[in-house]
Amino acid sequence: MSDECKNLDPTAFGLFFVAIVSLPLAISGIGGYFDSSVSVALGPLFMAASFMIFIAAIAAYRAGSNFGFIVFGLVALGVFLSGVSGGTDQYVNITLGIIYLVALIWSYRVGNPKSLTLILLTTALIFLFLGIGGFADSTVCSQLLMGIAALANFVLTLYLAFALADEKLPCY
Repeated sequence: MSDECKNLDPTAFGLFFVAIVSLPLAISGIGGYFDSSVSVALGPLFMAASFMIFIAAIAAYRAGSNFGFIVFGLVALGVFLSGVSGGTDQYVNITLGIIYLVALIWSYRVGNPKSLTLILLTTALIFLFLGIGGFADSTVCSQLLMGIAALANFVLTLYLAFALADEKLPCY
């Protein structure tokens, strides 16, 4: 395993829960675009997963990873708020999207694996598209784009989680 992945090891736990949240969100977004009758009740899943992601934040803190602690704390907050509100607060979503873009820049500057930086990009896009979707004229298109970003987030988080947990997969 490369040295850049060793510092991220406690966050594999959190990445699995981000993946668990991302796939149903992708199905809801993409499925809802093509068939408006598709409705997935994600609130309870999001609220439960947010607590597990917060535990990952605490584990990152205890491992001495300021970056992991802050980012997983932000993810826990975003997932929890989405679960409580159903992702309907457009200004909170846009704010979170912007914060994740700032975290993306931070991730790049500290030399985190590229897959982690891409996860921050897809996370930012999910929240930005949810926020933009709150405006009446852009709901349908942003729903599809959010679903695509969530699917990319699922693939990236699942890969990085397995790479960190397995220690045999390359960590990009």
